[in-house]
Amino acid sequence: MIRTAAFTAFLALAVPVAAAAPDTPDTPVPAKPKLFRDWIVACDNGGGCEAASLSPQDGMLQDAGLLIRRAADGMVAVELADMTGKARVATIRVDGRPAATVPLAREARGRVSGAAADRLVAALVRGRRAAILTPDAKPVSLNGVAATLRYMDDRQRRAGTTAAFVARGAARYRGKPPELPLVRVVTPPPGDAPAIPSAAINDMRRRLDCLNSLGSPVSAESYRLDGRATLVLLSCGAGAYNYLVKPLIWRDGRLAPARFDYAFPFAGEPQPGGAVTLVNTQWSPAGRLSSWGKGRGLGDCGDRQSFGWDGTRFRLLEAASMTECRGAIDTLQVWRARPVSAR
Repeated sequence: MIRTAAFTAFLALAVPVAAAAPDTPDTPVPAKPKLFRDWIVACDNGGGCEAASLSPQDGMLQDAGLLIRRAADGMVAVELADMTGKARVATIRVDGRPAATVPLAREARGRVSGAAADRLVAALVRGRRAAILTPDAKPVSLNGVAATLRYMDDRQRRAGTTAAFVARGAARYRGKPPELPLVRVVTPPPGDAPAIPSAAINDMRRRLDCLNSLGSPVSAESYRLDGRATLVLLSCGAGAYNYLVKPLIWRDGRLAPARFDYAFPFAGEPQPGGAVTLVNTQWSPAGRLSSWGKGRGLGDCGDRQSFGWDGTRFRLLEAASMTECRGAIDTLQVWRARPVSAR
C-alpha cells in the first residue's frame, strides 16, 4: 500500500462512501508536484493536498522533516520524522519559541492534528527560522513554505476565505469535496495459479528484451486474477535498489503484456502503450499490485502506484510521487480512486 491504514482512514473522511455505483471510465491524470524553493506540494484529484519540507541543498538529506496535509474537508495534520530513528519525542520550535511537541512512535515518526496542527502551521507561515528538537536542534528550512501553502489555498479553492492558510479573507468557505472515480476491482479466487509453459515465458522474455544480465534475478512469478486470467511478473533486470518486472497476462493459452489505464513511465519508456515496467513490485492476496520506483537508494524520491484488476486491465487506485531527491519524509499523494468490488 502507498499509505498507512491510519492515513487511508484520514483521507476517507473527505469523501462519502458510495453504497453502489457503476464503474467510472475516467482516464487517470495524476497531479504533478510543484516546487517552491525548499518546499514541495501536490493536490490530488480528490481535493486533498500535501506539502513536504526539503533540504536546502540538492541531493542532501534532512536530519528531520515535516509534511503538512489538508484533506478536502479541511482536516489538517502535520507529520514529523526524525531521520536518526532514535528520538521518542520532538519539539518544533519556530523563531525560538515552542510551537508543538510531538510524541514519536515507530520509526521515530509522529503526528499532530486538529487545532494544534492549525496553530503549528500558522507559526510556520509567520516564522523566519524553525528547528526540530530531539533534543538536538535540527533546522528545517521555511524558505517557500508560505508560497507552498498559498498554492494549496488556491488549489483547494479556499483563497479569500476564513479557511485559508495564507490567502485569508472574510468569506465563508462553502466548497464541496470532488467525488473520487469509482473502479470495479475483481477479488482473486483462492488456489494456486496454473503452471505457465516455460516455452511461452522464454518467448516473451526474448520479445520484451528481458534477457537479464549476470547477477540479476531471473523469475516469472504467477498469481490468479480471476477464473480465466493469471498474472505473470516477468523479471526484466535489476539495479542496486530497483528490481524491474514486466507484468503479463496468461489467458486462453496465450501470454501477452498486461494492459493498464495508467502507469508512471520508467527509464524513459513511452506511456501509455507498450509493455509496462513496474519496479520493486508486490502482489497482495487482496488483489492489489504495487510498484515503487526509487529515484535513489535512500528512498526519499520516486513514484509509488497501486493497481486493481477489473477483469480486462489494471486500473490505477492510488499514486504518489516525489520529484525532488532532497530528503522528503514521504511521497506526495497525486491520484486516488475508490475501489468497489466487481460482482
